[in-house]
Amino acid sequence: MHDTAPLPLGERLRLRAQKFVRRPPAALISLADQGVVSGFGFVSGIAAARLLGIVEFGHFAMILIVISFAQGLHNALITAPMMTLAGARGSISRIYGANILIAAFLLSVPGAVFVIFALALSGQMSPAALTAACALMLAQNIQFTLRRLLFARGKGLRALGMDLARAAGFPLAAGLIWLQHGAVGVNGFVGMLALTSLVTSLPFMIWVGRPLLRDSASVQLGALSRRHTPIARWLLPIVFVTFAQEQLVWMVAGSSLGLDALGGLRAAQYLVGTVLILLSATENVLPVRAARAHSEGGEEALRRYLVSAGIRLGAPIVAILALLAGPAELWLTLIFGSEFAAYAGCLRILSVGVLVILVRDLAAHYFRAKQNTRVIFESLGVSMVVSLAVVVPLMQYAGVTGAAAAVTAGHIASLIYLAAAMRWQSRPVMGWLARAR
Repeated sequence: MHDTAPLPLGERLRLRAQKFVRRPPAALISLADQGVVSGFGFVSGIAAARLLGIVEFGHFAMILIVISFAQGLHNALITAPMMTLAGARGSISRIYGANILIAAFLLSVPGAVFVIFALALSGQMSPAALTAACALMLAQNIQFTLRRLLFARGKGLRALGMDLARAAGFPLAAGLIWLQHGAVGVNGFVGMLALTSLVTSLPFMIWVGRPLLRDSASVQLGALSRRHTPIARWLLPIVFVTFAQEQLVWMVAGSSLGLDALGGLRAAQYLVGTVLILLSATENVLPVRAARAHSEGGEEALRRYLVSAGIRLGAPIVAILALLAGPAELWLTLIFGSEFAAYAGCLRILSVGVLVILVRDLAAHYFRAKQNTRVIFESLGVSMVVSLAVVVPLMQYAGVTGAAAAVTAGHIASLIYLAAAMRWQSRPVMGWLARAR
């Protein structure tokens, strides 16, 4: 046999670079796409605050809050079960994907009814605002569904291209409107978000829906519903609980304290949202490694891993939050405008809430690794009850800062519940009883 001479370092690096460009890792594409989507949401929110002013920004925030609930229901019924089934089966057929798209369109009808009803209750929405809100709800539901379908089919680069096109197209559309009219109202801003989302999604809608265009008999919504129902039945109550625990509090604050207060609160949320993105990114790693630690080393190994992960995550997160919360007035003024500086207290309280969420999520990973998600749902129920119980007295005492404190109090309550459940299950007899529930 002849030994093959090793390639020079420069040649090996060149070949690896070519392979990387031809087939970049799926995880890296997913991270890049999440960065584009989250970055666009962050930048467009700042643009809305700057262009619209604090009152109309509050109007914009109210629309986004209502849409988020409709999108949570959409995810629980459509996309989350789809991703679970895709993982179990290893692939998604073209017929199944086309039926998913049809279901997404149909589910947008009750979604629109909810959006109109919820926004009409505020008493501050015109028919044009309701129309724009429904259009944005539909557009973002469809784009979200397409993004998940593309990734499930191994076409992540196409999803990234779709989201990059939307991120690039929106400022161009906003610029044209600005040049023509000299101003962009909240309805126009929401309408442009919807339009750019639909336009950039259209080619992928046609591509995914093509099997049904060729054969309408391929519509199998009944079979799809039967597949999704066992997975969705526990996801739906979580959507209601999490909405009531936080988003409903924001709606109460906006309705009782005014849209300017909601606008200031939303600006503070945008800033702490930069840290919450880091926490969301851990979902790609922590659940898998926590489950592995538990399967290989049992309870003690699981606890050691979560403590270690908490220290590694906590150090940079504490540093970022301290940087945000200390000169809170400065950041709100520089990024959003001087009228937002009065809501620095909200930013400081929400920063404390993020630290609580970090610890609570680590505790939740403990139960996920042990495949006991019922406790997590129960903790969220406790969080909801506490937030709704204290929001009115706290708002009467401290205004919109009290609303932020009510949500943080709910997070603390859910953390206490999980900590108590961990202590309960660590006892041999009690652990057996918990597993038997």
